[in-house]
Amino acid sequence: MARAEDGRIVFVEGALAGETVTVELIRVDKRWSRARVVTVLEPSPERVPVPCTHQMEGCGGCDLLHVADDAQLRMKSSMVIDQLVRAEVDAPDPALRSLDDDQGRTTVRAAVIDGRAGYRIRGSHDIVVPEVCDAVDPMAEQLLVDGRFGDATEVTIRVGSRTGERLVMVEGGTFGVEVPDDVLLVGTDELAKGKRAWIHEEAGGRRWRISARSFFQNRPAGVDALVDEVAEMVAELGPDGPMVDAYSGVGIFAGTVGAERVVHAIERGKDSIADARVNLDGLDAKIITSSVERWRSTPAGVVIADPAREGLGKEGVAALLRAEPDLFVLVSCDPSAFAKDARRLLDGGMTLDRMTVVDLFPGTSHVETIGAFTR
Repeated sequence: MARAEDGRIVFVEGALAGETVTVELIRVDKRWSRARVVTVLEPSPERVPVPCTHQMEGCGGCDLLHVADDAQLRMKSSMVIDQLVRAEVDAPDPALRSLDDDQGRTTVRAAVIDGRAGYRIRGSHDIVVPEVCDAVDPMAEQLLVDGRFGDATEVTIRVGSRTGERLVMVEGGTFGVEVPDDVLLVGTDELAKGKRAWIHEEAGGRRWRISARSFFQNRPAGVDALVDEVAEMVAELGPDGPMVDAYSGVGIFAGTVGAERVVHAIERGKDSIADARVNLDGLDAKIITSSVERWRSTPAGVVIADPAREGLGKEGVAALLRAEPDLFVLVSCDPSAFAKDARRLLDGGMTLDRMTVVDLFPGTSHVETIGAFTR
């Protein structure tokens, strides 16, 4: 952020704290403006050369490549702290965690132009078609760069980095799509008629079935980190007894942290539920097909919640607190939503005991935060 001579706040895309830059205004409001960097006159010591030519062309996929790796995680931590201060949440200093054995993203959603996959340019509907992409797993990169996707408008590439399995899902039909023979190809029109398609991945010490439209974290190294952090919080702060896995998806936390417990896994996505029934088979887990807000609460010593970007919200927090947990672990992919939900949990009688900022999306400004709330 900068401040103009007239007092207006200016949000400058691509600038770092302490830098002197020239900018181009791209939006002007009464009290604030948005701008993008044109020239860096006095760079920050944390600025590094951008290694990706496509990002220089405007690709919107990786917006922090100009920041040194160690500085990225500190920057993300400061984003979380700033939002907590704004929400008047008294929080401990966060632990910082990067990923181990990371090979890049294993799920890629891309637009298609003239049969080729590409990324949207920042603030535009135009598309950059990459010749290389170091942000994704090599098995996904091959399909992104070399695949031909017919008349589709969008494509989702999903690979099992540790199993070697690959899947391509295109919007509409599969006519004209050209991918290697090992790739499971499916169109959304086939899925709408009841066809099932999935791959497998290994993460968090287990093997998972993941359907074409199920949610799964963007890389197995990220699952490893999240499971490790949540498991440590539960082991150190959580009581024995039943556990709730809210927004359980394909069953990641129920199948790892809750493997030795009675678990109520709450999920409403049909594809994720089908996967969870396979992934949690043999465990003492009850899959509840419901939104969290409509869940009929049952007592649980531990609640783990991993909601979508918008967070739990007032009704979600209220529903889960009715379980009267002694430990509430919140996993969030948006600092603002995390802070708002943290405020609601504090108002509900919980205390933020510890938190970890995980660099789940290296090279981007996306932030993953895990908070442990106790009574």
